[in-house]
Amino acid sequence: MTRSISYLVCILSIVTFSFPVQAKKTDLTKNFGIGLQGATPTFGGISFRYNGLAPVYLQTVGRFILNGQDSDHMLGAGVSYAIFEHQSRWNLARLHFTLEGGWQQKEEGLREETVKTTTLATGLAFGGELVFSLGGIPLGLNVEIGQGFGREKTSSQSKGLAGVYAGGGIHAYF
Repeated sequence: MTRSISYLVCILSIVTFSFPVQAKKTDLTKNFGIGLQGATPTFGGISFRYNGLAPVYLQTVGRFILNGQDSDHMLGAGVSYAIFEHQSRWNLARLHFTLEGGWQQKEEGLREETVKTTTLATGLAFGGELVFSLGGIPLGLNVEIGQGFGREKTSSQSKGLAGVYAGGGIHAYF
């Protein structure tokens, strides 16, 4: 029984890795990417990347949510500098430092009053990205961790924010 399972696994592996899509080398250095990017605690949304200035990379992230009385809008931007890049036949890996900033405006309807909160934040992060071909489409997975600070303002108070944040994302490049 185990021998037949071993043969089946070997046959499936050979078939999988012999497909023409997998065998041909895909250009992993595309200039534009679109995907999802997020960071704790609340920043994240649809992301656009521009890689045409390598080793400098530009990224914007945004979202616009309306839900009855509640709304949540966010816009962020980042500039990355790759300190290490390695391209092999199957993937492209890079390590980078990123300077990021973001704006968020949130309105919540609590009982009879609406609370409006505006947050401005910035941070410095260290991260990495792995770009590989999935069906001939370059797909990038990234993670980063950094230190951020900012200011949160409501109608009744204003307070400073600081802390460690972690983020991640997935992008398709074209």
